[in-house]
Amino acid sequence: MTATLITIWGYATLVFWLVLLGPSLVTMLQKQISRCVNRTAIPDQWPRISVIVPAKDEAATIEVNLNSLLASDYPNLEIIAVNDRSTDETGAMMERIAAQAAAENRVQMQVLHIEELPADWLGKSHAMHQAAQQATGELLLFTDGDIIFSPQAITHATRIFVSQQLDHLALLPRLARGGLFERAFVTYFGFLLASGTFFWLIPTRWKHAYVGIGAFNLLKRSAYQATGGLETIRLDVLDDIKLGKLIKQSGYHQDVYLGIDELQVRWQPSAWAVITGIEKNAFASLYYSVRRLCFVTTLYVLFFLVPFVMPFLFPLAETVGFLATLMLLHLTYGLLGWIFSSGLAITPFLLYASLALTFAFWRSAWITLKNGGVRWRDTIYPLDLLKRHLY
Repeated sequence: MTATLITIWGYATLVFWLVLLGPSLVTMLQKQISRCVNRTAIPDQWPRISVIVPAKDEAATIEVNLNSLLASDYPNLEIIAVNDRSTDETGAMMERIAAQAAAENRVQMQVLHIEELPADWLGKSHAMHQAAQQATGELLLFTDGDIIFSPQAITHATRIFVSQQLDHLALLPRLARGGLFERAFVTYFGFLLASGTFFWLIPTRWKHAYVGIGAFNLLKRSAYQATGGLETIRLDVLDDIKLGKLIKQSGYHQDVYLGIDELQVRWQPSAWAVITGIEKNAFASLYYSVRRLCFVTTLYVLFFLVPFVMPFLFPLAETVGFLATLMLLHLTYGLLGWIFSSGLAITPFLLYASLALTFAFWRSAWITLKNGGVRWRDTIYPLDLLKRHLY
């Protein structure tokens, strides 16, 4: 009886992961912008796009980011760079780059300086909201201050956007290569995204399949305004994801593509920084619920960790399903490493990366509960306030 139950458990685990990962992987392989754009027509008229770049103390990356945007070949573009209460050279660098762009008659660029943060706003959301109010574009593109754009990035994305008559398009960027463990951890985060986001259902009307990506959220200004935009989610820590949720659940047409030839980012500067980098978002993604965290951890143990253990405890005939699951998990992880330029060398580190990111989620919960809120960029947001404004 025990052998039968173990066998059933093993195959059930395999089916569980096939359902979660299979369609997402197929979708990701099929939807790479650089491979799909040639099947779209060039628009008769390019819509005006306002690119909104919020930054707080990002002097290390903002110059490369803005210069990559200024090198864009998109014909109808404005850039709004927002200096959100920076204490470093971010604001001065923005002003210098804008002045140089004006002198060279390049892309129109303006700089907003935020001096104070209202009590009922998160800093980044407030900065983007202020820029959106001044934007003149028919489309709004929200991005981050550490993203590097190829010259064709916005043009390619807009061709997809227009041809599919979208209201919102999100792009996943390529990862700049860091250390081995850093790449392993970041790729596992992508593994979680692939298994939990249901990429193949995002273009459908099913409202529970949605996406938002901070690196590249392109949406119609009319849809943004009709939903209330960032003001609706002004105290939700997951601003990029929740903006996508807001758009999708309001009935608008959304899709997601891989922008690995168009966008590049080094998400965090080290393996430990990946752990600390999700301190703000990890517990928030579970709605600040210890019960949800325990439930997700239980699923992780039963369907992810158990396959690593069972083949050592029981005969091969009883654990074929678990072994097949391990092959599927490592194949998927390695494929994601190849897709996002982390390299196949990360494949053997799947288990260690999963343990590290599970630790990161519990660490996020512990720090958030201990501090009674979320600390981000020198500002503390009380937990009870954040819970009341979850979207």
